[in-house]
Amino acid sequence: MFGENLKLARIERGYTLEYLANLYNNTFGGGLSKGTLSKHENGKQEPMIRVVANLSKLLNVSIDYLLDKDQAEIEKEMEKFRNREKMIKMLDQLSEDRRQVIENLIALEWTQQQQK
Repeated sequence: MFGENLKLARIERGYTLEYLANLYNNTFGGGLSKGTLSKHENGKQEPMIRVVANLSKLLNVSIDYLLDKDQAEIEKEMEKFRNREKMIKMLDQLSEDRRQVIENLIALEWTQQQQK
């Protein structure tokens, strides 16, 4: 979806691949060719997050728009992140022995899941 949204935003502004690449390089000091932009638009190469952020500024669209994330999906990801932070804090409060037991259990579960 990123590539399709990038292309749509670019075309809506009347930018060619070459113009957007030049604009990007002049604004942010280089690092993006029209060939790389084309690969992004065609889904052949994933951009780094910094490139996504910079393109969103140049195209005057949100990062969420480019990544095609809706608010519900963002909230769900944030909740998962908060839960992970909470689990890490809880894990840090355990004794070394208990923490090792939990870490071993997680490693075992992960290994079993990878084998399925």
